[in-house]
Amino acid sequence: MTDFSGAAANALHYAVVLAQYVGARIQLWHIAADAGIGAVATAYFSLPAQPLTPAQALQLLTQQSRQVNRLVPCQAALISAAALHDLAAPAGGGPAHHVLVVGNSRPIKSVSSAETSTALHLIRTMRHPLLVVPLTYRVGGIPRRIVLDTDHRAVRVPVTAETIAALLARLTASPRPLTLTHLPADVDHLLQQVIPAILGLHVYTGEKAPELRETAHQIRQTGLVSDLAHTVATVRHSSVEEGIRHAAMRHGAELLVFIARQRTCAGPRFLRSVTAGLLAHSRIPVLAVPEA
Repeated sequence: MTDFSGAAANALHYAVVLAQYVGARIQLWHIAADAGIGAVATAYFSLPAQPLTPAQALQLLTQQSRQVNRLVPCQAALISAAALHDLAAPAGGGPAHHVLVVGNSRPIKSVSSAETSTALHLIRTMRHPLLVVPLTYRVGGIPRRIVLDTDHRAVRVPVTAETIAALLARLTASPRPLTLTHLPADVDHLLQQVIPAILGLHVYTGEKAPELRETAHQIRQTGLVSDLAHTVATVRHSSVEEGIRHAAMRHGAELLVFIARQRTCAGPRFLRSVTAGLLAHSRIPVLAVPEA
């Protein structure tokens, strides 16, 4: 989705890089500012200070689509009347490989001010994985180091998330051969190469650390990394959200993946949830997989 802002352009660039690598295609959407959009939609989807006419928006959308088409297949759509319904229709009724991509222009914002965040709105209303790219993150290549967080609760992901496991496998696969010479420094280099690129993480706040075996079981239960090599770790922190973000930074993560608890933590409680906090505050791209 694009509103033609810097954050949207950054997110589109990230999506194009991923699409090129995995052989995907881009669907570019823009919410038009017209009488049919409704008060609810304008509260969530960022619109210019001086709204573009449908003709102007379509022209910009067409230009962006042509540029993207030079790199990956791209289709563009201007969503106007009944915006929310139109937005849900292509993803809701389409194949299970859609991933919604949006930008985050201000990852330092408070969660209370994020109440009208497009990302938080989409994760509560859509059934597809949501990739949020903060403006503070500049893509330099394919994300190889991935942190997958688990909250130690049972989870069931929707059919729309079935492609995520394949996506993670593709991102972390390395065609480079492992080499080892007689030099001592090369041993350390080899160890770095064989460490799994995916870290399964659980952050706890209590006095007693959970069993790593149970954490590993919960991570496998997500179905996202069942067949992929991964490391399992637990971290104690006073704040689960901050603990996840700090651990991701410490491990050099380039992508944070977690199950979005938008159903078991519904209503006003959602804004105080870890899901909302990570979507609003993460300074690295976040891939939120909605629970079924």
